[in-house]
Amino acid sequence: MIGPRTTVAGLLTALVMLVPAQGTAAAATPPAPPVGAPPAGPAPVAGPPAAGPVVEPPAAADGAVADPPAADGVDDTAGAVQDVPPDPGPLAASDGGLDPAPGRPSNGGGEGDLTSFFGSLLTWTDHGSFGLDRARMVRDPSAPTGRLLRVTYPAGSASPTVTRDGGKAGGAQSYLHLPHSAEVMTLSYSVRFQPGFRFVKGGKLPGLFGGDAGSGGRHEAAGFSTRFMWRAGGAGEVYAYFPNAKGYGASLGRGRWKFTPGRWVKIAQRVVLNTPGRNNGTITVWVNGRQVFTQGGLTYRNKGNVQIDGLFFSTFFGGGDKSWVSPSNQHADFAGFSFVPARGPGPRRP
Repeated sequence: MIGPRTTVAGLLTALVMLVPAQGTAAAATPPAPPVGAPPAGPAPVAGPPAAGPVVEPPAAADGAVADPPAADGVDDTAGAVQDVPPDPGPLAASDGGLDPAPGRPSNGGGEGDLTSFFGSLLTWTDHGSFGLDRARMVRDPSAPTGRLLRVTYPAGSASPTVTRDGGKAGGAQSYLHLPHSAEVMTLSYSVRFQPGFRFVKGGKLPGLFGGDAGSGGRHEAAGFSTRFMWRAGGAGEVYAYFPNAKGYGASLGRGRWKFTPGRWVKIAQRVVLNTPGRNNGTITVWVNGRQVFTQGGLTYRNKGNVQIDGLFFSTFFGGGDKSWVSPSNQHADFAGFSFVPARGPGPRRP
């Protein structure tokens, strides 16, 4: 398991939100889809429709290209349309405390502004972290909460593996643990790519993770991850790592929605873990409050001790060779992160 190293301090009470299970009736577990049912077509999406961008195979973290996943725990079935769970509002200080720890600097030291942005609700760990100096907190009245976290992608940068080929590292990444694990979780946040953003071939966006996670071509036996990803032309997808899979991440729902540069887009994913020994896990995606994709037949775990542990804050171009790099200095903004569990939380992390 990826363990936390230190508890982060926080300044921003309105950006990260968590509610207990008894307040989440709207986030009920979706019914299991019938095996063999045909996939449902995409629901209409608010804003411009996807324009049929060129579709490539899933991107490997080291620049390789994987074939589309087949028998790796993914069953292309779909459930009924569901409502997006409502945002619960900010966590009050009396419910766990969002005040900075005494004497803790606002920039969190080596964690940069990441810890100031997320506050003490989430626990930072240095495992798998990079580029946190490229994540800066910015006051912006146009942001959903008045503040945002801006991540930069320098010209010629992609994932850290491009540095082996003379490229630059770009973006930022960190695993952030919630105070309680859960078996069902809805993550939502708003993202805005700068006007004129050039998507190139694709890049990663934050998602959920559990256990030892999984990324970079490694599918961990005791972990999973469900990052979002942008593709050519701004096409969206879920880029998932499952414990029983091989190769690189599975591309789920590609092209069912589209990111438009210069506009705030609110995206949400609900992960429902499978029963150990059964492939009955699901993932559902909403964009601007409307469901655009759902998939069942997923295997997130083989044992019950793997749960949803927190946020995999991961964003960079790539892929890991120079064909994926950002063509210019660019940035994306993130705001309004919310975590809504739909069942009782698991054991509190030490």
